[in-house]
Amino acid sequence: MRKNVLELLKDKILLMDGGMGTMLIAYGLTEDEVPEIWNLEHPDKVAGIHSAYYNAGSDIIQTNTFGASRLKLKKIGLGDKTGEINTAAAKLALEVCPESKNVAGDIGPTGEFLQPSGTYSEEEFIDVFKEQAEALKEGGVHLFSIETMFDIREALTALKAVKSISNLPVFAEVTFNITPKGFFTMMGDSVEKCIKELEYNGADAVGSNCTLNSENMLEVLKEIKKHAKLPIIIQPNAGKPQIIDGKVLYEQSIQEYIIYVQKMVEEGVNIIGGCCGTNPDYIKEIYKIVH
Repeated sequence: MRKNVLELLKDKILLMDGGMGTMLIAYGLTEDEVPEIWNLEHPDKVAGIHSAYYNAGSDIIQTNTFGASRLKLKKIGLGDKTGEINTAAAKLALEVCPESKNVAGDIGPTGEFLQPSGTYSEEEFIDVFKEQAEALKEGGVHLFSIETMFDIREALTALKAVKSISNLPVFAEVTFNITPKGFFTMMGDSVEKCIKELEYNGADAVGSNCTLNSENMLEVLKEIKKHAKLPIIIQPNAGKPQIIDGKVLYEQSIQEYIIYVQKMVEEGVNIIGGCCGTNPDYIKEIYKIVH
């Protein structure tokens, strides 16, 4: 019988998947295509990516719905397919999910800004995220993953939306930049502020993903540890993307990447995975460390 992820965390470090976009490109996604429409047009390939991560050792995979909020989809004329895309993504992942493992409904930023920087109110963002979360819930996800948030206010609207429609566990990750004064989001939010706000508003695990490589993310983990009372989740990039001979490559090799993953495990990370530039080969090496 499948255990709740919060129960699993009491016994072991949980392993997430790696980059979805990285794998979609490897499977043939072009610059003109929207990753999320592949849930409808190329379901076999999306399911194949999920299977590859499960086979590499992932305990949890994230649905192919990072950009599947109505606000993002309507820009490309797919707003009316918001529910269909999210529900299909969840069902695809569930079809290949082993009994002992889990599917996280993935929710990324809207790509828009809250007032006064933008035109949207918090209530409007909450409605947008609620629609996405309800569709993912309908598809049968076991938990939610709110990730790559660069504004703590937007992260909180997503968190509040999910909590309003579901009692499932929620992981929440913010993305930080390196500044002369330390780690801050693009909107100027500190690590301390982000972690405390996420915990206060009901997240079940808190942490960071994207932007930074594993070496830099180790330092973020140390900073998060100073403030977090809940399990910590970390998903680093494989360095910065570089275009070489027309291909997007990432600067951090698997061998370098896992050096710092080992240190994160020693620091007490609870949930670990990869982000942009990582693939099942990275996850296989992390699995060796975790186990």
